[in-house]
Amino acid sequence: MARANPTRSMDAPRDAIALLKQDHRTVEALFDEFEDADESEQAALATRICQMLTVHAQIEEELLYPQAREAFGEEEDEMVYEAEIEHASAKELIAKIEASTPEDPEFKPLVTVLSEYVKHHVKEEEKELFPALKDTEVDLKEMGTQLAHRKMELMEQMGIEAEEAPAPQRKRAASSRSTRASAAKQRQARAGSRSKTARASNSRARH
Repeated sequence: MARANPTRSMDAPRDAIALLKQDHRTVEALFDEFEDADESEQAALATRICQMLTVHAQIEEELLYPQAREAFGEEEDEMVYEAEIEHASAKELIAKIEASTPEDPEFKPLVTVLSEYVKHHVKEEEKELFPALKDTEVDLKEMGTQLAHRKMELMEQMGIEAEEAPAPQRKRAASSRSTRASAAKQRQARAGSRSKTARASNSRARH
């Protein structure tokens, strides 16, 4: 059974909002992969999506929502209730996906509906709940540490390998450096070519 990598888990952002947003981006990328994948790959991707969403929902329900509810006034408290209701609906979809296979006609539509549902939920959290939480006295760094440790525990218990979210950033950075180096070489080559042409022209002019 695969186990989460503690070293990788400790790479997670310690700010609660940064950690949760990183989870959002990870799941969004998995949904994109699912859409482009062959049927033979979709089962594994759907399983991964369901696992990551299950862990994400649990750490929010155990740590984020209770602390947010305590910090918010009655009006803002409604955002937490709405988020919990949305979680319940997403869990129903997850259960249906986990009970189906790619051969079932409803399999891909279920994943697609879950994707749209999660996008809506993420938008509300990032546009409303997270900004409101920033305006409270909640220690987001402390909460982030709690979320990261609980996430690692759950992933280990469920035998889920940790996501490698920082890797694409390093790859993009390396690719960017490679692109800049290549462009610099091309500029040097063009400059050398122009220099040779200029010398040849001057030589002909002297003759």
